Order: sequence, then structure tokens, then C-alpha cells
Amino acid sequence: MSKELRILYVEDIEESRNDLIDLLSSEKINGYTISCDGEASFDTAINRCNDYHIVILDIFQGEATRGGADLGSGTFEKIKEKVFVPVIFYSGDTRNVAELKSQVVGVAHKGDGGYDELKIELERLTKHNIPFLKENIHSYFEDEYKKYFWKVIQEQNKTFTPDSDDYSLGYMLLRNIADSLSRKQIKQILGDEAIHEDKVHPMEFYIYPTNTVEFENGEIVKKKGTEDVYVIVTPSCDFVERFNKHGVSVGRNAEKILLIKATPLTENTEFKKYQSNQNTDNRNALIKLVNSSKSDRFFFLPGTPFIVNMVLDFQQSTTIEYDSLNNNYERVAKLDSPYAQSMSASFMRYYNRVGYPDIDTEYIIDNLKI
Repeated sequence: MSKELRILYVEDIEESRNDLIDLLSSEKINGYTISCDGEASFDTAINRCNDYHIVILDIFQGEATRGGADLGSGTFEKIKEKVFVPVIFYSGDTRNVAELKSQVVGVAHKGDGGYDELKIELERLTKHNIPFLKENIHSYFEDEYKKYFWKVIQEQNKTFTPDSDDYSLGYMLLRNIADSLSRKQIKQILGDEAIHEDKVHPMEFYIYPTNTVEFENGEIVKKKGTEDVYVIVTPSCDFVERFNKHGVSVGRNAEKILLIKATPLTENTEFKKYQSNQNTDNRNALIKLVNSSKSDRFFFLPGTPFIVNMVLDFQQSTTIEYDSLNNNYERVAKLDSPYAQSMSASFMRYYNRVGYPDIDTEYIIDNLKI
């Protein structure tokens, strides 16, 4: 993990550029020592930014208050086309870029208190190590690449013969890298000590954004114009469009789509009881719900930036037409493997259960011969 934060400051006014470089070069942010270089040209900056963790970008050529040309916004668009690097807009007039502020874009206003604003943005953007992910991933992949080809392929050259002519080596390498990304390796790449290697991180539950053309089992959808969230439990194979021998569509097996409503955890009885009295019994009951171990009737969906903590109640089901799903619902995310399968298994166990009336245990116990 790098302990140096490399910054490129793009500012055409030399005095302003040098003043900020001097200030930043004596700073430490979130344990990282800042190394700051300057660039006077907006055009040249585009080709340099790949070598830095963060780019601080002036917006106007010349003084903003004197009608300087807005070159920074165009430079930002060109940076996005070329490479990913977090950007902080730093200008005397930030009105045109204020709405761009996000987890990877910062905005700080020059002037009184402007340097403090800039430091706050630097601290915010580096807090979760996003600027360092690219080089950490590259370093990890380079190690895996080296180990795989020298330690496996070269040392097993009787199996992987020189005259082989296919893509199997590259395919196996990529599958090996995908399989190697355990929680331990992810923790190492992210540099996040808060990750527990023996526990499931909420983001592990989901694929976001949804990367398939057709809807699938385990997909989370939201009804347009409402806050109502549902999960699809119809099998994925039923969504496949079928064609006759003439290539004409004959439809899908899924004429009707089965959805399960997801409700916020805060609306659940266990949460409300724990909220009013945080005793051990109420806490344990809430833990069972969150672990999806209360009963097969409930399945918990952990909260992320795109969904709040929610609970599926398999008694709250609804059926809609396929066309309604396509037209009236928007895609949120998709449960990843094995969580989609686990959700489906819980749903099937709940509806396939066979019960019988309670046995008269008092009668049995009272008539035991002890």
C-alpha cells in the first residue's frame, strides 16, 4: 500500500499554482504524505493525470471574476474519457460544477477558508482509499499473473505443451484471479481494516448495476413513481424468449411474474421492539431476523448506498404481467450467488412445508412410565 498521496494541481496562474503546491507539500492527509506537482496547461494535464492519485483542477483560465474561459469543465470530460482519477474542482467560482460533487469528485471554493475546504475534500476522497485502488489492484494482478505463469504454467510444461494453440491459458488465469479474490485479498486491496474476513460484507450480496439484458430470479426492482421495492422469485429460465423453427418468437414461459415485497427493516416488529427496549431478548430476536434465521418466511437484504436494510416476507407476494414488469418497474440491483439461490431455497421451503396440529405433549408426558 502506498503511503504517498500524489496530487497534480492544474492551474494556469503560476503564483497561485506555486503557493498551493508549497502549502500541500507540508501536509499529511489520513496518514498519507502529500507529493504535489503543478501543471499550467489544461490540455497537457489530460496526458499526465494517470500518474496521480488525485487531480486538483482549476476551472477558469485566468481569473474567474474577470471572465476567464471555462476550460476546467472540458478538461474534466476528457479526463473521464481517458482514465479514472478522483478530481477536486478548486476555483473562485464553482457554481457550474457544484452538482458534480460525489464520492469521487470534490468541490472547494477558493478565497477565505478555501484551503481548509480543499483539505476537507482531500480527507473525504482518501478516507476509503478509492484513489489508491487502481495501483493496488494492478499490483495484486501483477503478482497473480507472475505466480500463475512462472509457478504453474512454466513448471508444468509437460501438461501445457509449447505447441498448444488456444485461449485456455488466458481463460484459466482470469478464472484463477476471480476465484482468488477472497475477503482476505479484498481487504488487502482496499486497505480497510474494518472488513471482517470471516463475515459477509453487505456489498457481497449484490451485483450493481444489473448487468443482464433480461430479468432474472433474485433481481431487485422498484415500482416507478413509488418507494415500493420487490424481489423477483420467478425462475430465470422462464424469462428466456423462445422461437419456433422459423425464427418467430413464441413468447416466454413467464407470462406471469411472481414478486415478493421488501419492507424496510425499520418497519419490522423486531426492530421496533429493540428500538423501544434494547434488552438481550430483543437484540437476539433482531439478530435472528438479520441472519435470515428467524424462519423460512423471512429473508434479510442488507443496506448499501442503493438500498436500505430491508426484509422479504414471503407472505407478501404479488403477481404481475411480464409487460407490466418491463414497463412499470425499474431495475435496482441483483442478488449475487449464492444469495439469490439461498433466497429461492427459503421461499420454496416456506411454501412447500407440511405441517400438522400440535401433539398433546401434556398427555404424553403425564402418561410416561418412569
